[in-house]
Amino acid sequence: MPFTDRAQIHVEGGRGGNGCLSFRREPKIPRGGPDGGNGGRGGGVVLVADDQVRDLSRFRHAVHHRAASGGHGEGKARHGRAGGELLIAVPPGTRVLRDGHAIAELAAPGDRVPVARGGEGGTGNRAFRSSTNRAPRRTTPGTTGEEAWLTLELRLPIDVALVGLPNSGKSALLAALTGAAATVAPYPHSTVEPAFGPLEDSEGRLRLVADLPGLAADGTPRRDSLLQQLERAQVVLHTVDASAPEPLADRIARAREGLEPFLASGTSEIVVATHADPAAPPPEADLAVDIGGAGGVDAVRERLLAELDRR
Repeated sequence: MPFTDRAQIHVEGGRGGNGCLSFRREPKIPRGGPDGGNGGRGGGVVLVADDQVRDLSRFRHAVHHRAASGGHGEGKARHGRAGGELLIAVPPGTRVLRDGHAIAELAAPGDRVPVARGGEGGTGNRAFRSSTNRAPRRTTPGTTGEEAWLTLELRLPIDVALVGLPNSGKSALLAALTGAAATVAPYPHSTVEPAFGPLEDSEGRLRLVADLPGLAADGTPRRDSLLQQLERAQVVLHTVDASAPEPLADRIARAREGLEPFLASGTSEIVVATHADPAAPPPEADLAVDIGGAGGVDAVRERLLAELDRR
């Protein structure tokens, strides 16, 4: 199943159970009176952040989610059971939107947010007994549960995002920087799912570096782009192939135009020319690396960590 960072689901709380119409019937007690119990409350729907869930792909087909209904009331003043909660596991970093507005965000494992309440249980005839109405035949049914369409958006805790036009050396640079098992191939769009790698700073903190499926050759976002994940990135590592015949400035400008709508305000950019001499980076780039021989990778790592520390 392809990596999915956005999904729509329908949630519905369980219906409340109906109240019961019943009268006590026992030998030698001709007027036992009403004893119908109340219905149980319907179950609610709750989203729970689970770090064992990596993305939202399960919701491509599992769209409708309904909690259990409450049990009906019974005779002998027995109330119906309450419907159990329906727990839906989502990955940490999931934002929940309703009618286009964010209503919650599950940032850490174990975070919970109720998204649909269960219906109220109905009332049995025992509750309507009074001094003037000793044999009530009135009950109320349970109510329906709350329901809603929700949009789920996954925002990964990315510190550094590798971006650039196809075949610019993003995956190779990720592997060289972090040791991640990224797919490196001599053809465009080899990255079909995000690849991640850890970068450790001088204090032992791990920073998450991600290579995202992003731009097409003309600089526009791909259909399967995950560029919305740039929202949380502190630093963008913009790679550009120095060996390609087209001028670097043109390719950098084209990529920036496609990336601009997705970048948060204040995001830092470091332009890295790949397939270039690390000792003499092109004027359009901040740094240069020779991916084949891994030359210049240490300088990129140092610059990256310095920028993260500064922020």
